[in-house]
Amino acid sequence: MTALTDGLASVKDGGAQRCICVVVGDMSADKHVAKLVGHLKELQPDLHVFGVGGPEMEKAGVELLFNCQDFAAVGIFRLIHKVPMFANIRKVILDEIEKRKPGCALLVDFGGFNIGFSSAVRNRFAKLPIVYFISPQVWGSRPWRLIELARNVSKMLVIFPFEQAIYERKGIPARFVGHPLMLHPEVWDQKHSRHDVMTELGLDPEKPLVAIFPGSRKQEITDHMPVVAQAVRWMKRVRPDIQFVLAQSNERIAGLVAEQLEKEKLKPGPDTGLHLVSSEVNYRLLPVADLVWAKSGTTTLETTLCATPMIIFYRGDWLSFFLVLCFKTVKRVGWPNLLAGRDLVPELIQLDCRAEKLVKYTLDLMDVPALRREMASELRTLRDQLGQGDFAKNAALEILEIIGCRTA
Repeated sequence: MTALTDGLASVKDGGAQRCICVVVGDMSADKHVAKLVGHLKELQPDLHVFGVGGPEMEKAGVELLFNCQDFAAVGIFRLIHKVPMFANIRKVILDEIEKRKPGCALLVDFGGFNIGFSSAVRNRFAKLPIVYFISPQVWGSRPWRLIELARNVSKMLVIFPFEQAIYERKGIPARFVGHPLMLHPEVWDQKHSRHDVMTELGLDPEKPLVAIFPGSRKQEITDHMPVVAQAVRWMKRVRPDIQFVLAQSNERIAGLVAEQLEKEKLKPGPDTGLHLVSSEVNYRLLPVADLVWAKSGTTTLETTLCATPMIIFYRGDWLSFFLVLCFKTVKRVGWPNLLAGRDLVPELIQLDCRAEKLVKYTLDLMDVPALRREMASELRTLRDQLGQGDFAKNAALEILEIIGCRTA
């Protein structure tokens, strides 16, 4: 009997449980799970959800035992000091599962914790269904984690279509439920003209525009801004007509960007061609840019949906990079390249993340408009792969079926 059928049998024998334990480890997933919980409660009003999450989940009615805002850590060294905290979270959540007897454990992304936690749950509660929503990128590195998931997880609810086949080949029930960004057509369905957006930002609509997204964490700003600043300075010498807009995710990041620019002696303004804006304009900025410099991550997916040509970059601490290099199983890190299964856009990672390379690829694309048009056309074809349905509702229906609840 599989983990799924065994868990279903136990739920049906004992009657449908009216609570779910959820473990979420980052703020982006917090928003997605808040939508999921909203659908769960709409379909099953008496369902109670408790566990680990963020402020959006709390607003949706989740009883938070721990807040994932306290978890932020990037790189191996920065994570080590949080180990005691995570050990305590594991113990408390396991004890709460034993006490409350939920219908299932819902684990969301956060692979560094949740994959091991799935084993702890399975070892202690053999018949409890474990649903994993938003797959950790086990297909990208450390493939032995797939074995652990196959042993523990009742069902994977994935947000990228290629992931379903990966899990099914390993004998793990899986369903592609759609991608969260597909519920936000404002990301790519541009309702503002290039002229209006650029005028609003104080830019010349007749001149080329490069949008820069260096990251949303302190260490990413520290690691990326020297490269970005040097590249902007060099580009100004050879293509003074190009305007650069750098998006800052919040006030704290804006302060860090200002510090780094001061260190690099690059002052924003007309003389350097560099302009700073709030991330509030991201969805208006992405579709009108001629080219995007994007830190590897969600922004590359948003840029893909906008069909805007891009260059992807990333630089991190060397120990983390070395470990990734040892265990990774894919050649690419950027979402457009992963979805396309080939090198569609340039990736400048770690050793390659240098100002001279960023300048070279920028000139290649900006000097030959046909190359940008071809890249944009191919990016546009990737959008349809991500589905058109409501990921949160699809996931909610799967979860309610697993715990044996009939929808209202």
